[in-house]
Amino acid sequence: MRKRPSAVVTGLGLVLPHGVGLQAADAVFRGESAVACITGINGPAGATAAALAEFTPPDGTAGADRAIQFAAAAAEEAWLHAGLSADGIDPERVAVVLTLSKGGILALARRAAGGAGGRDFWFQVAPDAAARTVAGRLGVRGPVETPVTACASGGHALLWGVRLIERGVVDIALAGAAEASIHPLIIGSYRRMGVLAPAGDDPAASVRPFSSTRRGFAIGEGAGVVVLESAESAERRGARTLGRVSGWASGSHAASLTHVEADGTTLARLMQEALRRARVEPGAVDYVHAHGTATVPNDLAEARAIRCALLGAEGVSVSSTKGAHGHLLGAATAVETVLTILAMERQEVPPTANLTDPDPAIGLDCTPLRPRRRPIRHVLKIASGFGGQSLALCLSAATTTSRAPAR
Repeated sequence: MRKRPSAVVTGLGLVLPHGVGLQAADAVFRGESAVACITGINGPAGATAAALAEFTPPDGTAGADRAIQFAAAAAEEAWLHAGLSADGIDPERVAVVLTLSKGGILALARRAAGGAGGRDFWFQVAPDAAARTVAGRLGVRGPVETPVTACASGGHALLWGVRLIERGVVDIALAGAAEASIHPLIIGSYRRMGVLAPAGDDPAASVRPFSSTRRGFAIGEGAGVVVLESAESAERRGARTLGRVSGWASGSHAASLTHVEADGTTLARLMQEALRRARVEPGAVDYVHAHGTATVPNDLAEARAIRCALLGAEGVSVSSTKGAHGHLLGAATAVETVLTILAMERQEVPPTANLTDPDPAIGLDCTPLRPRRRPIRHVLKIASGFGGQSLALCLSAATTTSRAPAR
């Protein structure tokens, strides 16, 4: 019986509020916050966000929504980072799995305010617009797919890409998400939900995951794209392998639209299932890149899930990078997965920015303020979306060995 292909990572692309390209991750690893008071829009008084100040759209995307431009920039960086070109690949064996969880909200808002829009306008602001745009720009003809699962959307895009490779449908999948939703409608909606952090005297320090004084998050913008590839394809191309997606799991607790499952049972089960698929023991996990929204209930529930899944999590480093780049909503998990793979490459855990007063109820080592050098072989990246949609990815360093994934 032929063994199923395994998925490896061969390329990364990134757009952060700090800047465009993988080099922008340096600021996150230094714990620098991009959260600031909003200027230039009629947002709610005192609103904050993590916005990208300087951005030149890729050639040919001048009229596209900002989120599509972000997706194109990250996808093309990932494509080049993986050493891909039109020569030597079968375009029908390359998938694009990219999502905009809210579609092109800024272009939609402009149209609603009386701006221009062609006859195909609705197709240009749909959640699948970025995936279609990227596939066309790169000239690939494999599946184009767009999972939308709220703040877990980017993670599910990665998971779908992995499954396409494991099932032998494609050899390569560009997977990820983009977000550009800094707009009064979105900010006002999240503020009414009570999940946004008040700016206070220092907006940059307002987002404090796992802190005793955490009050919520700030919306960020950007994109993250990962080139996933079958191990056989990567070896055939002579591509550099940055890591492996060794296990995954997806599920939902469906408790309510906005409330998290207080005891973290579902998220713990998903972490355990991802490790089972990866054939990685809980004690072998070195780092957990948490969802870490800095809301009071989420961080506590997530900590309970981590402690349960990892048998107390003794010796495990945990962090949330949302204090630095804000909550990128549907793109959060995609961006944070790129940062996680960079952490494995650097052998350095990115810090939890602004964590000056860790909440003792969390009961985890949350890497406050500064990065930490340590061996990182196996990592869990976890995510949750409104409506209870959740997932766990187990990522393993390229040099580790393991048996074939359990099914």
